[in-house]
This record gives sequence, structure tokens and C-alpha cells, in this order.
Amino acid sequence: MRHQPIPRGAAAGPSSAPPSTTPLWVATAVPGPLLVPLVGEIEADVLVIGGGIAGMTTALHLAEAEVDTVLLEAGQPGDQATGWSGGLVAPDYIRHTPETIGAALGRQRGERLTAMIGGSARAVFDLIERHQIDCDARADGFFTPAHTDGLAQQQRGYANQWASRGFDVRFIEGAEARKVFGAERYCGGLRFGDGGSLNPLGYVRGIARAARNHGARLFSESPVTRLEREGDRWIAYTPRGTVSARRVVLAANGGNAKLHPALRRTALPLHVVQFATAPLDAAQRAVILPEGGAYTDKTPYIFSARLDSQGRLISAFPMSFLLQGGKAHLREAQRRLKQHFDAMPDPQIDYIWEGVAQVNPSFLPELYDLGDGALAIQACNGRGISINTQLGIEVATAIATNRRDALSVTPRAPRPIRLHAGAALLPKLLMTMAWLSN
Repeated sequence: MRHQPIPRGAAAGPSSAPPSTTPLWVATAVPGPLLVPLVGEIEADVLVIGGGIAGMTTALHLAEAEVDTVLLEAGQPGDQATGWSGGLVAPDYIRHTPETIGAALGRQRGERLTAMIGGSARAVFDLIERHQIDCDARADGFFTPAHTDGLAQQQRGYANQWASRGFDVRFIEGAEARKVFGAERYCGGLRFGDGGSLNPLGYVRGIARAARNHGARLFSESPVTRLEREGDRWIAYTPRGTVSARRVVLAANGGNAKLHPALRRTALPLHVVQFATAPLDAAQRAVILPEGGAYTDKTPYIFSARLDSQGRLISAFPMSFLLQGGKAHLREAQRRLKQHFDAMPDPQIDYIWEGVAQVNPSFLPELYDLGDGALAIQACNGRGISINTQLGIEVATAIATNRRDALSVTPRAPRPIRLHAGAALLPKLLMTMAWLSN
């Protein structure tokens, strides 16, 4: 039976308790290492600012290379975008393919970036295994479902492009796809065998623990209030101390703009609502993602789905101007689940929270060269877990070996987005239009 649209404004089903607005990961992640604020004046070879995935991965690999490293985090590891995310490990482009990226960047640079992105999920799970990180890692595949026959035909070609480069990617046809997803809406889909999902807060906490064990000095509750170049060193000022370093890596995601003037107006915010259901019952688990895996579809009004180890279904939808407030978000979460899954006629939402992804105009990962030994990582675009992990590894390698050819992304000077104040509204405007057509 095909799904029928759920009327907008349909009454929400009964629930035993209102959902928590705290991210699910706060309740389920293992505790992180005990970190303290910076007090006093210290020196380091490299200063990393930002304790999300990009920053922590950079700090860990610098420490493993025996580079004297300090990391400053404004809150706690995994605060903000990392801890608000859906935890998808997706080794895929947002807008490009292995062939089109060559036309955009040139063949050699394109192939290098494709190799990095295609291998980024494996880098995540290898890192988890090597450091025994407890983060509900599920290396059971990432999918991009096709909702039209035309997209399905394109994706068959995309699968060949990835497979010809040695990656475990294939196209699953309609009947198999409907069984894999537990949803009748799709007529096929790409399967990236190396993808999957994890608890993102547990992941970054595990990286932090490993980084500290290897000698990195990590400080929490230490927001950088000023970053200045003094002589041949960078000086970062926090409320209770300073760090002097020869080189700096800015990995504060949207916070990068506050740290260096050249990074202002270089990214756009994409606001999303994340939510998690109560654990599914046995009948639901038998038909909804019965083989595991995680997916994000290509509809204009994006839908994603994955399960955690407790059987909760975790999903998200982009925020729009027409859905405002917690009650409206809860109704929309329930509507979307009923719209996609026949087995969930009355979904119970246990957690619902807001998050934000930083989107580059190119929809590609970016490294910005700020001069004087300073780099900035700006690579979210909804693919932050895998790509930020790989970029953190590469940035650390490039610094430790003084070899920029270790980087798959060529660093460039930042360029502000024209009419940024208006452009910043564009993602939500586009999602509003998508919601109206959904």
C-alpha cells in the first residue's frame, strides 16, 4: 500500500509524557573526560580552537605525532553542532558526483577529494576501533533513497562512478529498497557500504579522551574572547588565561566568524529539528530499517532515518518560517513519521531538539588559509561527522610534517558571501517552499 499524505494540522497522538528538548545524546553518551578551564599563561606549538569533531580529531592526531598541542573549547566537548546532530556517517557528496566534481575543480583535485570523501566513513570507524570509543557505532551502511524514476536512473550511474573508484557503493532496486527502508515512498537508492551512524556526543568525548591520553592539553569552559597576532606568534585570550602558539587551527564551526574577521559572512546556517522516538516495538522493528543502516533522501523537504541500539528511530526535518514553536515541531515530527512509515500510525516522540549546520555556498568542505600559520576548517554541510574527521586527520598530518600535499582540500583565502544578511535567510526560505510542496 502506498503512503497517503498526512493532513497538515492533524492532531498529535497521545503520549505518556511531553518529549525532552535535550538532545538524546546527552542521556545516552558515556561521560567524557573531566576537563577544566584554562587558568594562567601557557605556550604551545599548535593551538586548536573548538572542541567538536574537527578540532578534537586534529588535536588527537597532532598529539599522536608528538606535536605540543593545546585545545580550547568554549563549553564542553561536543557542545553545539556536534552534540545536536543526527549522528549520520555519510561518505557522499551533497550536490556533486565523482564525475561532476572533476569538472568543478579539475580532474586531479576532484579525484583527490572524491577519494577523501569516499574513505571518510571508514576513517571514522577505524578511529573508533583503534581507540575503543564507546559511541554506539553502527557501520551498517548509508543510503540516499530515490523518490522518482528519473533520480533512480541517475543514481545507477552514480553507483558505477563510485564503484569504478574502488568504493563499496551499489544501487538497490525498488522492491529491495522498499524492504530495506520499510517505506513505500522510494523506488530505489544508493547504498554506501562503509557508512552508518553513531552517537556523536559519545564519539567526540571518546576522541577527547584519546587526545588527552596522548598528551594534548584540553581546556573546557574557555571561550576565546580575542585572537591576535603578536610578533611571530598567535595569542588567544580567554576569561582566565592566554595561550601563545606558533600555529592555529580554527575549528569552531559557526563560531569561526567571531575569531577572525576574514571568516565573517563565509557560511550560511541551516536550522533543523532533530527528534527520536520511543524504542520501537517488535512489529515495527521487523519492517522499519530491518537490516539497519541510515539514510537521507533527496527530496526538497529532506527526510532522514536511522535507529540506535535501543531501537529508537532518529530523524530530522529542516526548519521553515511556517512551523514555529515546540508544539508545531512535535506535530510535524509525528506527521512525517506517519507519512513515511505505515508501521507507525501513532508515533511517540521522546526527544526533540533544534540544531544547526553551517553550509558553504559550494556545498563542499573548505579549508581557509588565514596566513601566518593559521588554518580554518569549515566543512559541515550536513556531512560533518565523517568529513570533519578526515579533514582533522589531514590537517594534523600537514602541520606535523609541514607538507600541504597531505591535504585533499586545497586551502584558499576566504571570500565573504555577497549580501550575506539576506542570503542567511535563504536556507529557511527554501525549506519553507519545500514544506509547502511536500
